[in-house]
Amino acid sequence: MTRDRLLAWRLANQHLAATRTGDPAQVVAHLGAVQAQDYGQSLWAVGQRTGNATVGTVEAAIESGAILRTWPMRGTIHFVPAGDARWMVELLAGRRVKQVTGVYRQIGLTDETLHRAGEIVAGALRGGRRVRRKDLYSLLTGQGIDCSASPRGSRGGHILGYLSMTGLICLGPLDGRQQTFVLLDEWAPAARAPADPAAELAARYFTSHGPATARDFGWWSGLNLAEIRPAIERAGPALAATGLDGETYWHGAGQSPGAVPDGVHLLPAFDEYTVAYTDRAVLLDGRPLPHGDLLNPVMVLDGLAVGLWKRTLSGETVKIELAPFGAISARDRDRFRHAAERYAEFLGLPAAITQAAPDGLRRQWFQ
Repeated sequence: MTRDRLLAWRLANQHLAATRTGDPAQVVAHLGAVQAQDYGQSLWAVGQRTGNATVGTVEAAIESGAILRTWPMRGTIHFVPAGDARWMVELLAGRRVKQVTGVYRQIGLTDETLHRAGEIVAGALRGGRRVRRKDLYSLLTGQGIDCSASPRGSRGGHILGYLSMTGLICLGPLDGRQQTFVLLDEWAPAARAPADPAAELAARYFTSHGPATARDFGWWSGLNLAEIRPAIERAGPALAATGLDGETYWHGAGQSPGAVPDGVHLLPAFDEYTVAYTDRAVLLDGRPLPHGDLLNPVMVLDGLAVGLWKRTLSGETVKIELAPFGAISARDRDRFRHAAERYAEFLGLPAAITQAAPDGLRRQWFQ
């Protein structure tokens, strides 16, 4: 395998080289989980992989409960298939809870407090109710549970995060622009229970994100190498291996790499193509970039990150700024303009496309 083939293979497996389905829920099921803490960006992460998708297409899958948003891994919000939400949370989220147990104690969230909070929140949500974050804070505060800010973050945020990572609640559809919470059991009533959750997750990750290393899977999932290596072995015939620079890369069995990466993409912030691997240098082709650039919305040309972009909603128009890191050909500029127009179609708005400098578009990330 060459580096070019690695990128071509990932583009294909991530359904970026060509969309395979018109169903957003199938896209999420294929990827296993899609990082989704930035709601607007994550809609495009799913939409660009879904044939003829619009914002409404993806939000309809969220409204129906086919796709859920919750905290299965790394303490970060992800889209997950409704049927897989519970076993993914049970397999992965407990690790994050253990990591932040000390924080809970420092800010006064004892086991008793968290248990009481769970009872109060469950009572408020039972019966299919969707309740906004700020209203849950008010309810808890009224019951004597402190939801105010602390030096280690919002106590209310930690409470709702804990209740999500322990499988009581998850995020529901938006109420206007406000987050809501719902009971996980009510929104995932037909939850699956795989015979071997870790092996299934390994097969799902490497089939959709591969070729990738065991360390990549460890970063993405939060599992440690002592758990990952047996899980890969148990996944058995679903996976195969190839090599690059002395490293073993796993992928779905029977998959064939493309010869060269091709295409232009305007990837959202935290896209699976840019963040789901420990080693992201292959996307930069030796280019030195500031820390965190690949967590921004990224311009991708033939598999490589070649710039940043930004969208700004202004009235009835979406302003799209394109900021290449260096010179690109007139042909490729036109290709990116077409990609920007496709994004505007996704939003259902006319596009105002302009050029910008990367320094003006960078956001500072610490992940």
